[in-house]
Amino acid sequence: MEVTTAKGYFHTYAIKFRSTIKPEEFEQFASLSTDWERFTFVNELKWRVVNDLPLEHSLDSGKCLVKALDHKANGDRLQRNKDWLNALKCYNLCYLLLPEENVLEKAHLLDNRSQLLLNLGKLDQSLEDADRAIVYGYPEEQLSMIWERKARIYQSKKDFKTAVECFDKAIHYLTVHSSLTPEHRDKRIEELKKLVDAVYYQYKNVQKYLEPPKGSRTFQPHLDGSVQYDSTEKEGRFATAKTDIRPNQTILKENPHAATLLKEYSGTHCSDCFERINVLYCCPDCTDVVFCSGRCEKNGCASYHRYECGYLRSLWNSGATIVSLLTLRVITQKPYSYFDKMRHNLSSLTTSLTDKLPNEDYRKIFNLVTHSDKRSTEDYFIWTLMATMLNTVLTMTSYNTEKQNDNFLGYLLLHNLQIINYNAHDVSEIQRKHSNEAGVSVAIGAALYPMLALFNHSCDPGIVRYFSGKTVHVRTIKNIAAGTIIAENYGPLYSRMSRPERRKSLATNYMFECNCHACDADFPTCANMIHSLIRFRCTGTGCQEAVLYNLHSDCQGVRCGACGHIVDIGDRIRKLREANMIGRFNEASHLYHVGLFEHALSKYAAIMMIMDQVLVPPYRDYHMCQQGMRRCCLELGSCYISRPISEQ
Repeated sequence: MEVTTAKGYFHTYAIKFRSTIKPEEFEQFASLSTDWERFTFVNELKWRVVNDLPLEHSLDSGKCLVKALDHKANGDRLQRNKDWLNALKCYNLCYLLLPEENVLEKAHLLDNRSQLLLNLGKLDQSLEDADRAIVYGYPEEQLSMIWERKARIYQSKKDFKTAVECFDKAIHYLTVHSSLTPEHRDKRIEELKKLVDAVYYQYKNVQKYLEPPKGSRTFQPHLDGSVQYDSTEKEGRFATAKTDIRPNQTILKENPHAATLLKEYSGTHCSDCFERINVLYCCPDCTDVVFCSGRCEKNGCASYHRYECGYLRSLWNSGATIVSLLTLRVITQKPYSYFDKMRHNLSSLTTSLTDKLPNEDYRKIFNLVTHSDKRSTEDYFIWTLMATMLNTVLTMTSYNTEKQNDNFLGYLLLHNLQIINYNAHDVSEIQRKHSNEAGVSVAIGAALYPMLALFNHSCDPGIVRYFSGKTVHVRTIKNIAAGTIIAENYGPLYSRMSRPERRKSLATNYMFECNCHACDADFPTCANMIHSLIRFRCTGTGCQEAVLYNLHSDCQGVRCGACGHIVDIGDRIRKLREANMIGRFNEASHLYHVGLFEHALSKYAAIMMIMDQVLVPPYRDYHMCQQGMRRCCLELGSCYISRPISEQ
């Protein structure tokens, strides 16, 4: 990954800035040994072409009252026609475009959307919109309708005590502020009083049987006890199996330290949790990000978005990649004082400390690999210049008001760029047009997962990762023996790409030459596998080596080249036939196609357990089972159908 693309103003700015650097200055930069020195050096020279960096706060917030009211009118019409899903889309657009100062329009919109959400059975969201309509100053003479709606929702939720309180509020507003005729008003009050009596009776009679309301569950990260982290000077830190691990075992569930969406999905997914937007909430000052709930909106606008608001469009136009945007997010999600307190302790961090820290602690990620010793001076120069641009955003947004000339934040940004580049993961979802079509895994953003980042690469990985929102889930897709590496995959698989291609890709993007088992043994791609050549596992005591056998041969016994044991080929073939591999595989595939993904996973895993007893990878059937498991796991994560049957 790179920190910038060739499109956008930063690329042009960087070329011009580089042209102003004299040869002796560039040699001086190359001789610097720390990121603090590099940032300070480049930042002090930035004034030479500062006018060519058009980074500025966007004056166009994207809000527009006229367009917003057009969407509301369309939503009202669609709601009258009971086209509720399309009406919701119109109301969402209206809410996004309404300027913050148009509070009365917002109040009326939220009242209408609250009623719509009630029609759709989304009770909690309906309540939230009703509460917001009240806060925005919904006319008092009409407030009784909102309070009555809230009362009926609480009644359906069996929260009778709150329902009574809301009915009382409705009666109050009917009595004091109603625009109804006295006769009509008194009739409505009498009806509501009867409802209050009935609900109060329910409350008194069932309250002793009701369970107390359940609070929202806090996320609990999970790292399986069979996983441990080892370390060597060559490999760094990496995950290994403490005990034998079977396929289809969930070994990790983790929320990221930081995450950010790609520009293309900033209007369709929640900026905070990455869930697809159903009921839209937004920043009051811009249309660049959206949220799925009031909770996510509050979290985003109170932390990272308050510093990114108004600058995201400029950063997108600059050509800054997701690496640079995520680097900025690592900083903006915490206040400056948070980093300032730890500045003198970062250089002395130990794994015994960081392993115990929660994922949201910056110290957890500070010592992740940066490969700074392998980077060319030209690359380092561009990365440092990007850090100065990101630091300019922090300066312009008054992120750090106390120490404007302090280079500490710039140093962290340059350090974080390197961490993100080699440790972040794409966050993806499965997308398809129709429910009966094969899905495609599409990256919607990127995130940094501190525990997942410690899993090393193999071209024959033992795990698959999938996402629900921005939470990553990791499952095993093969048997992993105790003491061996638990490997994930950074992109190239042996089954699809030759060893020279894989090694070139990994060296370019991740700065290492791959020596995984698939590369050392030079596994053939699936297209080049000889299907008549079977790799039976040696049955000699303590030997696990492969014994090659050609299906066209009449030989019934083959001597193992490693231990000399003669393997009874007839017995091995008979065992495979008795296991009914083809029938089991077809059954697993059927379970996948009918949507029983967990059942299919169990079937695939059972096949692999049997195959592992008799055969040694690589072979096509084993790979097919792994692919089946990958498909099932991806379906358990975030999925999106652009044209569901209900909307066709």
